[in-house]
Amino acid sequence: MIKVFCFFLITLNAWAMPKKFEVWFLSTTSSKNTSYILDKMEKIKFGPIEAQAKRQCQPMGDYCFDPQIGLYKMQGDDAKAVSDYTNLDSKENYESFDAGDGVNREMVNCEDGNFFDLYCGKAQKKVKQEKTKLEIWMDISSTMKQVDFAGYNEQCKRESMLRRLNLNKCTFGSTMKVYGFNESRKELGMMDRVCLNSGLNRTDRIIRDIKTSKASHLIIITDIFEASEEFIEFIESTGVSSHKGIDSPFYAEDLKAETSRLAKVCK
Repeated sequence: MIKVFCFFLITLNAWAMPKKFEVWFLSTTSSKNTSYILDKMEKIKFGPIEAQAKRQCQPMGDYCFDPQIGLYKMQGDDAKAVSDYTNLDSKENYESFDAGDGVNREMVNCEDGNFFDLYCGKAQKKVKQEKTKLEIWMDISSTMKQVDFAGYNEQCKRESMLRRLNLNKCTFGSTMKVYGFNESRKELGMMDRVCLNSGLNRTDRIIRDIKTSKASHLIIITDIFEASEEFIEFIESTGVSSHKGIDSPFYAEDLKAETSRLAKVCK
């Protein structure tokens, strides 16, 4: 019985993973002509940006927050992680309360074809969706500003890539689905949303989302700051993936050359 259960878990996990996926790590434009070495057992050594790759800082009062190490405070040139949150916790206690129960929701009948219900909404005609052939996850966290930023209200290289694909059979929103991710991941309704750069990232969440993805062909575009030992080892262990930007730098302007190959996926 145990063997059957283990086999089921292995089969389920294999089914949930994308059939094929690629991870592209974009390098900073300021790192051109700079020596580039990845030491998997230690850290990323990337010329003058080595210090920046160590941690992120989301200001929180007198402290900084990095999703990889948690809350920390700078002391000189060193960052000391905060392990005791006693003094940071709020002292206020809030009494629990129940949500409003003035409406008996058991009376609401959300059957197909009902027009119009306050809670169900207006019934919509079901349209058969074209099968998604290509799925692209675009990093939109704050560090992407260092690798792909043309200026406010300007088209970044990620958006340019999507527009080229959209003209080559990869229809935005149908045969090609695009998601933006930082702390969370959500489908984008407009191509220029990929040029927004805010928030932080967490490697464990990216890995979790990949494991549960059912995409046929998945492309993940992020920056070199996400190329942690944990993430690289996961990518290389799946057997259905590849990566760019580790053995040699891969820049935002290189995305243009990849569009013709990706367009074939949608045909």
